[in-house]
Amino acid sequence: MIKSLQTKKLFNLRTKIVNILMTSGKKTTGEKILLKFAKKLQKSNSKHFKKILQLAVINTTPTFKLNEQVVKRGKRKVTRSTPSFITSDSLRVMTSLKSIKQSVLKSKNAKHFYDNLVNEVIMSSNFKGQSVDKKTELQKQILANKRYLSNFRW
Repeated sequence: MIKSLQTKKLFNLRTKIVNILMTSGKKTTGEKILLKFAKKLQKSNSKHFKKILQLAVINTTPTFKLNEQVVKRGKRKVTRSTPSFITSDSLRVMTSLKSIKQSVLKSKNAKHFYDNLVNEVIMSSNFKGQSVDKKTELQKQILANKRYLSNFRW
């Protein structure tokens, strides 16, 4: 029973990663990137790649998000950002995977995408990556403005 639950969670994480990595609606490209990423990560580290990936996801998982809303006043457009909690765990995992992907897309260090992805996952599993920095900055920014959290609807 426990073994099947673990494989179900792992399969669920695999499909989430493939959905994040796919481009132009082609799931095969996401699967190819995931396969190359897993091989490269396993070669570069002595730990099992699943454990490293889980650590990276846990370290980059945010508790808050900023909802931006465009408000039109006459000819001007003003964007208001309101902080909110991410309540479900699956949404937290998806936002952490998206933040890892965005930080990889911004950095142009290596030749291939999966090389940058390996570097970012290793760094974020050690609390050092760009996505971890982005998460901590966001949390500091939201906690500095605690007065907005009083209007949060539970």
